[in-house]
Amino acid sequence: MKKLLLNFFLLIFLFASVKGLPQTNDTLQVGYNIAPPFTMEKNGQLEGPSSWLWEKVAGELNIPYKLVNMPLDSLLEGIASGKVDVGASPLTITSDRFEKIDFSTPFYIAHSSILVHEISATEQALSFIQSFFSVNFFRALGALAFIILVFGFLEWYFERHQNEEEFGNGLKGLWNGFWWSAVTMTTVGYGDKSPRTIGGRVVAMVWMFTAVIIISGFTASIASTLTVNQIGSSSSHIQDFKERTLGTVEKSGTDKWLKDNFYSNVKRYSNMGELIVALQENEIDAIAYDRPILQDLIRNDTISQFSLLDIKYNPQFYGFGLNRDLSGELKQNISVSVLENTEGMDWKVLLSEYDLQ
Repeated sequence: MKKLLLNFFLLIFLFASVKGLPQTNDTLQVGYNIAPPFTMEKNGQLEGPSSWLWEKVAGELNIPYKLVNMPLDSLLEGIASGKVDVGASPLTITSDRFEKIDFSTPFYIAHSSILVHEISATEQALSFIQSFFSVNFFRALGALAFIILVFGFLEWYFERHQNEEEFGNGLKGLWNGFWWSAVTMTTVGYGDKSPRTIGGRVVAMVWMFTAVIIISGFTASIASTLTVNQIGSSSSHIQDFKERTLGTVEKSGTDKWLKDNFYSNVKRYSNMGELIVALQENEIDAIAYDRPILQDLIRNDTISQFSLLDIKYNPQFYGFGLNRDLSGELKQNISVSVLENTEGMDWKVLLSEYDLQ
């Protein structure tokens, strides 16, 4: 009887110890793509919050697996076709993807954002100098000179006979009128020329009052022409980039959002490395992608090449991608383990270390 009870309890113990294990002894193919700070390779090892979380899940469930590095589009296609069992990178859960693959419980909520190329002081200076030779600058300058000439002519017309020593006749007189008009407009007031006739003083009074308004308008126009056009410096919403050339990672969650919201001027690249090169070479005006990944790029930008704008759009839920041929029990156990680990203090501390809180 004692032996029977012993065997009975032994069976219960064995059953409890194997509960939650995958229903297959096959080694799972776990794909990932480099997406700092969630998945990174350092000294031949995979690091980051996403890789840490998967290692915890696999360890708790005794899941044998093999890691395979691949681009994002290949990873998604591999999970959908069954060549890859699990996607250990942070995959945005979208309706299009959910039609082809399953997902674990989400473990992070992110947004998309905008990254632009920071204009250096040298580039700003060169742009400022080049703006002096722009068509708009010369148009504004020419219009201002014309207004000065008109009032200078009127003043000369009234003063040319009775104030000949200051204004005179001919071209010299016209130049003196132009000089007086310019000096009066800028309120310098040298006093070398002053109207003496009634007509001249009326013109001077009208010109002094109107010049205040005119010079303000032309100054603003010239200043706007000379201002360096730093893309995104005044942008506070994603709509400000509707007509600009954006770059993003092909088949990413941000890519889908841009398509759904009719952003037609978008160039797509296979990874972040290609995106950065495109931004540096001015192939695109800005990068539209997941904010945590862009934040990590800024954190490692030691020479301040880039600037992350305070723009958030497209809320995203990150989860592990799961092939639909996996057993329902295994997928459920993975989700439960994800929940348990992300509720713990270790996960919160890890996110803080990577500035993801």
